[in-house]
Amino acid sequence: MPPEHVARGIKRSSALKIQRQLLLIRCLCRRPLTSEALIDEVNLLMLDAYPKAAREAFRHDLRALREIFGCVISYVAGIGYQLISVGDLALLDLSVDEIAALRFLDSIYNATSNNLPEYQHVRQLVARIVDLLPVDQRGALNEGEPTVRLAGPQTPYPYDVATLRLLRRGLTLRREVRFRYQPSLRPDEEAHRIAPINLFTRDSHLYLLAYCLDGPAGMEERVGGFVDYRVDYIVKGSVVVSPKVLPPTLPKRPIWTICYELAPEVARKGRVAHWFSDTQIEYRPDGSALVTATVHNLWQTRQILLRYLDSCMVLEPPELVALMREAAQKLSQKYAV
Repeated sequence: MPPEHVARGIKRSSALKIQRQLLLIRCLCRRPLTSEALIDEVNLLMLDAYPKAAREAFRHDLRALREIFGCVISYVAGIGYQLISVGDLALLDLSVDEIAALRFLDSIYNATSNNLPEYQHVRQLVARIVDLLPVDQRGALNEGEPTVRLAGPQTPYPYDVATLRLLRRGLTLRREVRFRYQPSLRPDEEAHRIAPINLFTRDSHLYLLAYCLDGPAGMEERVGGFVDYRVDYIVKGSVVVSPKVLPPTLPKRPIWTICYELAPEVARKGRVAHWFSDTQIEYRPDGSALVTATVHNLWQTRQILLRYLDSCMVLEPPELVALMREAAQKLSQKYAV
């Protein structure tokens, strides 16, 4: 065989080995695997990556990853091979700003924040990113300038992972969902059948926006309406994803155009928060502001605008004006004004 053919064969063989080794790391980044499972997964990702007599080639690849790249790969009986460190095989090299962003995410989802949605998954994601950094960057989460910290209420309870998983399944498959609900305003559990729309957070609480298809006796006004369900009020173990598929479209959510004035002490700098959709702000010469926007939930809109106290005057719609007046009267009675 001509020397140039031999050289090309050696290059192809070396490239194949390096590809296999990188795929091994990719598979081990996901989870621990046995040697048989690793060989099968690599062969799925790259056709005929391993020959029929794969064991020797597999052992060679592990040895190369350990000796050449400094990867730490341990074996646990009954579990398989587990990637502890990628060593010098750094697959990421983040900039200073990207490291700061990672530190920010890490500071939000810290050891005391296990009440946040996706807490375990975010912690795993941060750990995986750190594992893929060069050795000199892996301590970067504990160094550098102070990160910006989010202020807000703390919810001292974790979310039920199984409940969230089932709600997501209903959203993904577009299925009806049933569950029992324990609201704070009423003492008894309630049975609800809903069409899930989305999950969202507000003031550190996790909510499910849904269209109520059926509800408890005495709550008929909720049926055929849109409800923000607090996920932690859904009784654990009660969620059932129905096989019934939702119709292509649901009724449209009610929408209101709101209008309110903000006093100069709030609006004078021209930096008023946009709390609602389609917010338009007219800043006036006297320092006040006229704000218009659209909303779907008047009760929640009232809760937000009450933060301004007497620096806010609601003008429209009449239903929101009535809610604000009701809140003011109740506060007046409570404080004996």
